[in-house]
Amino acid sequence: MSRLNQELKNMKRTLILDKAEEMFEEHGFEELKVSDLAHEAGVSVGTIYAYFESKEGLFSACVGVQIEAVYEVFMRLFEEELPFEQLIERSQQIKFDMMSKKRKTLESGIINNPFFFESQQISHKEGIDRIHRLFVDTIDRHKKVDVDTLQLVYILNAIGNAYVLRWIEGEFDDLNAKTKEVSTLFISMLKGA
Repeated sequence: MSRLNQELKNMKRTLILDKAEEMFEEHGFEELKVSDLAHEAGVSVGTIYAYFESKEGLFSACVGVQIEAVYEVFMRLFEEELPFEQLIERSQQIKFDMMSKKRKTLESGIINNPFFFESQQISHKEGIDRIHRLFVDTIDRHKKVDVDTLQLVYILNAIGNAYVLRWIEGEFDDLNAKTKEVSTLFISMLKGA
């Protein structure tokens, strides 16, 4: 395949993903019709299935794009010279801010799969592992408990995900308002409190 053809193919895939992400958020997973997506993206249904084996595969690809976006933001965050507590709080703020913008998509994913976060973590292991590695060295320098540092990163992620679930279930209205609570809980665990 020529370089130009590959670039055109990549552009078409990106166009489909961008429109799918928008429409998943607007309609949710169940309500999104691939035919509507094709119409909005200006491609055929067959073209979408040529790039993605199923609607689930398309959804997973959208999640993968979001994981890469989070990684880029976290990379920049970890390059800053922030105190540890502020770094943890800011990382949760970024996570919650991004998730707040994807409420309908998250609701749809969680309703269809109670293990949504775990299944995405398995499906996108490489991308998630890259994010986790950003946290390992920093947490390792600040922990006061004898627990594997990667396990602590998983715990931080799980705490944040639990708050997202509670928010989706309607337990509170403002996910972003819980940032400090999550970071304080995690930091107290690191100190063995």
